[in-house]
Amino acid sequence: MKKTYIYFATLLISSIILCFEIISTRISSVIFVHNYAFIILSFSIMGLGLGGIFSYYKIKVKSETDLQKVLKTVILWIGLSLSIFIISIVKFNFINPYIFIFLLTAPFFLAGIFFSQIFKQYSSDSFTLYAADLSGAAIGSLLSLVIFKIFSAENAVLFLSLALIATTNIFKKKSFYTIGSLVIVFIFMLLLTINGKSSITAQIPIGNYPEKDFYYVYDDPNVISTIIDSRWSNYGRADLVSYNHQDIVRHLFIDGAAGTQMFRFNGEINNPGRLLSSILMRNPTTMPLLWLDEKEKDNMLVIGPGGGKEVLTALLSGIKKITGIEVNPDFVEIVKDNKEFNGGIYTDFPNIDIIVKEGRHFIKQTDQKYDLLVMALPSTEQTQSIDNFAMSENFLLTVEAIEDYFKILTNEGQLILTVHNKWELLRLIVTTLKAFENIGVSNKDALNRIITISDEYAPTIVIKRNAFLKDEVERIKLYMQKFPSDFPTVSFYPYGIAPQNYSIETELLSNINTNYSYLNQYTEKSTNNITPVYDDSPYFYKINRGVPDEFIWLLIAFIIIGVMAAVIPLRYLLKKQKKIAIKHLKIPLVIFICIGLGFMIIEISLFQKLILYLGSPTIALAILLSSLLIGMGIGSYYGKKIRIDNPFKRIKYVIYIIIILNIISVFLFPKMFDVMLEYSQVIRAAALFISIMPIGFFLGIPFPSAIEILQIKGIDTLVPWMYGLNGIMSITGSILTVILSMLFGFTITNLIGVTFYTVILFINEND
Repeated sequence: MKKTYIYFATLLISSIILCFEIISTRISSVIFVHNYAFIILSFSIMGLGLGGIFSYYKIKVKSETDLQKVLKTVILWIGLSLSIFIISIVKFNFINPYIFIFLLTAPFFLAGIFFSQIFKQYSSDSFTLYAADLSGAAIGSLLSLVIFKIFSAENAVLFLSLALIATTNIFKKKSFYTIGSLVIVFIFMLLLTINGKSSITAQIPIGNYPEKDFYYVYDDPNVISTIIDSRWSNYGRADLVSYNHQDIVRHLFIDGAAGTQMFRFNGEINNPGRLLSSILMRNPTTMPLLWLDEKEKDNMLVIGPGGGKEVLTALLSGIKKITGIEVNPDFVEIVKDNKEFNGGIYTDFPNIDIIVKEGRHFIKQTDQKYDLLVMALPSTEQTQSIDNFAMSENFLLTVEAIEDYFKILTNEGQLILTVHNKWELLRLIVTTLKAFENIGVSNKDALNRIITISDEYAPTIVIKRNAFLKDEVERIKLYMQKFPSDFPTVSFYPYGIAPQNYSIETELLSNINTNYSYLNQYTEKSTNNITPVYDDSPYFYKINRGVPDEFIWLLIAFIIIGVMAAVIPLRYLLKKQKKIAIKHLKIPLVIFICIGLGFMIIEISLFQKLILYLGSPTIALAILLSSLLIGMGIGSYYGKKIRIDNPFKRIKYVIYIIIILNIISVFLFPKMFDVMLEYSQVIRAAALFISIMPIGFFLGIPFPSAIEILQIKGIDTLVPWMYGLNGIMSITGSILTVILSMLFGFTITNLIGVTFYTVILFINEND
């Protein structure tokens, strides 16, 4: 069999598997909530490692013909397993977590068999093979940016399935039958492409979990919700939902959660209708807009306008210029396409400008000053990453974010931030006080810049850049007293002025005013985690202290699986083949374990440090991942030329360089790209792409070098085992990254990842 066929098949399958991994992340986010999705994806992707272990025990290849037959069969079944996966979900509603894991694991398990056999049978070409594998993965990461522009998730999976089925033809002799079957497959692929985002199957169902707002907008079981528009992108599935009992409000959801409202509006600012006005006035985010002076209404920035509620409120409140920054382009397009319902809120008003961009990134770039910055119910606990780097971070609600917001406010400028519940409000208060402290404002002075509005489902905090005047506070209090008792009420005023409603935030803020050390005491004694949130560990929605139990149990499970994957084959090997001395296994075992753990920790933590500098998180991760993988592919292809006489010394030499480059990347790159924010996204993307490639180059060398060591020692039959063990360690590393970043932040986590590589430096070549 021609090696070019092998390289091509390796590249293609690697690209399709990574692209499918990204698509399955989005599918899992629709069906499950964050923690479940992460656990399910971790177990499923572990299938790559388990496939390698299975291949070591069960797949026996004695000839070229046997290998060709195995590869053809495995590729065919990978393709079929993708179709079975998506059809089982959309046609038979197989969304039970255990069944879902089984269905999702199958393609990865089969891919593990393919890759482990390839590396075993062609171990002498491991550097070129690994380069093809990594190049394919890089293509897959970039393909993920394109595929949702063409397909729905359902059609995308079917398209990838057919592409794999077509690939099996490279292992067949050319005949009328093979050419005919290939033509049929391509016709179906063409039909899928023409259909594009119009799914030829049923839609992926939204999982019924408490976090899925889709099911809990109304308590009345007789209310029927209907998805009237649905669009897929790398951000997830955006659904526009209408209800049978009213046609005043529609909801936009991302993956069935993070609901945002779109209101029916006649387009008349002076006569919007009493019902609409009443609904908007009952909104806690609206209250601060009603008590503004004219000089405070020049311009407003809305981060995450979603369905346009805050934009509409600002328009009706007389704000002269309104800018909305929305990260999800599908939300913007859906609102624009429903202009007959919403009055053209995003299209027909010259004083409203909607920009598709990530909020923090826009704020870091803009030179504009704003009287108001509004953010209501930001983000969600859904999986928002392009890959299994699912961490539910929120870079919009950190100490550094609040400091960034202060920088773009005018002297009379105010932040209006609405969250989901009182616990989140307390954490936001503590985070805000820390941000004030960092810019030299004491807690006592900061309290004169804060007003809180009590509401069970949407408590709000108003933060003024400079202190409220006492007369101003009295005027606000008199204004609030005019509202009916069932409207949201103020729970904290500056200067110790009595609030309308006493609540837990009242207790916290009032006591801080009289007892400087009270804040630390309250934070330490609080049942929930209300400590300040930082960019280095931006888990704003992590309600409990420490690490969630499910992540601890997940890590324990993977450690047990990893130990079993290392020990059981080792015992079997030593029992059956006594000629193989333990010392021949020590070095490759340590290398494959350490680079599996270390690489994933370095990769994820480094990416999380840099995603703020490219605007869109999905685009940033795709560029970072493809850059790293391309660098690794080049490193794998040319890396054999480094210390060609001794692969073990090559690995040690490369690790020293990895350590140096990683430290530079973690500590220097954030500062460098912070300075580059004034340049266009294309320039920054190119600079980041080029900057990541050197460390990628050297990270791509240890794996094929370790396979070369196995070949030199005459034990390359163990490649499938080592491949599987390395895969299991990689997923364990991703789980460990989440846990460590929750405890210590991404910077310390990254350095811990480097220590796994450092362990290899202490191994003696003669051991």
